[in-house]
Amino acid sequence: MKSDRVAAAVQKAKEYVDALTVCSEENVPHLIVSDEHKFFTWDNEKRTPSAKPYLFDWSYYNGVVMEGLLDVYEADPENGARYLAYIKEYLDSMIESDGEGKKSLSRNQAGYVDHHGADCYKTAALLIRMSKGEDDYRQVASTLYRDLTDEAHRNSKGNIVPLEFTEEGLGGNYWHSWAGGTAPKYKVWLDGIYMLQPFLAHYAAGAGDAAQLARIQKRLDWVADDMLAPNGLYYHACNSREDVCPYHWSRAMGWYGMAMVDVMEVLPEEYMPARKMALKRFVDGILKYQDESGLWANLADRPVTATNRLETSGTAMFVYTILKGIRKGWLEESYREAAIKGFVGMAEQKLTGGALQDIYLKASANNTNNYEISEYYLPDEGKGSGPFIMAYSEMLYL
Repeated sequence: MKSDRVAAAVQKAKEYVDALTVCSEENVPHLIVSDEHKFFTWDNEKRTPSAKPYLFDWSYYNGVVMEGLLDVYEADPENGARYLAYIKEYLDSMIESDGEGKKSLSRNQAGYVDHHGADCYKTAALLIRMSKGEDDYRQVASTLYRDLTDEAHRNSKGNIVPLEFTEEGLGGNYWHSWAGGTAPKYKVWLDGIYMLQPFLAHYAAGAGDAAQLARIQKRLDWVADDMLAPNGLYYHACNSREDVCPYHWSRAMGWYGMAMVDVMEVLPEEYMPARKMALKRFVDGILKYQDESGLWANLADRPVTATNRLETSGTAMFVYTILKGIRKGWLEESYREAAIKGFVGMAEQKLTGGALQDIYLKASANNTNNYEISEYYLPDEGKGSGPFIMAYSEMLYL
């Protein structure tokens, strides 16, 4: 890849990231969080707080945008102060005090509930990464960690999450959702691995919870083995090796890839050989299906069509996973060119008109093909914009 194309792609990405976040007159964190009728422009699902569902401003698609900005800050701290301030404004707007010094997520501002499932915990990884020790962020994170791991704690619905919604037959993994105590059709989703395990791993590492880190290794081992298809790709979801949701959705696989590299940062060295092997197997599998453009199709193993488009969120996740894996020394340098090709392809082909195009809105793991709905391809959707910012941060290290 010629250096001038790479430099142009990185500059184009920077302008996009800044316009979407720190330079935006619309996406001002404290104004959005404080108003139940305002939303970040990348929130295309528009979960309205007035109806008080789970996850409005405390959502994983807002969380990945903010984590992407934190990645950018860490890649270039000297020029990243405004990104850090933006993240703090977002988090601080959702944290409240009970008047006695105890801090928690504001239910009315954040939308966190302890009884829905994996999606409620992704943004907790941002809290623990932003924490400088015994501060407000860690105090809130400790509550969320308790909700997931304390076998003596009952949540607001009376359930003990680690006893009732994890299963040994699933490698100790959590159900993807547990609202109402009812399992989804497929209990383990690749999406949920990213929503839960990086937060749990980073918190456990800081707290010296060796038992939890061992459980995380076991969970990842199970996914690496039981959700792998003969073609080298991974199923979106499953209940066992035989009972699978048979679609190879790029974003689902992307969530899993990002989970691996984010967890590997803090795992004990004794676990790393297995993780490196699983990461290489994952990358080798997806690279077989990379399009000549550098991007991946929404359904990675199917031909590109008007409804199965080259898709941005999955591509961004793969780029981030590969580049971070190389930077950390877990993958060989030979993988770098494919990742750079993917990033430049996104910048040149999907970053048009000041917006990031063809981000797929959502797909349910219900064994039907809901992965090729043309109206679900949207611009500037948080589940794509966030990973794109993460991929951009990895390009900054180059």
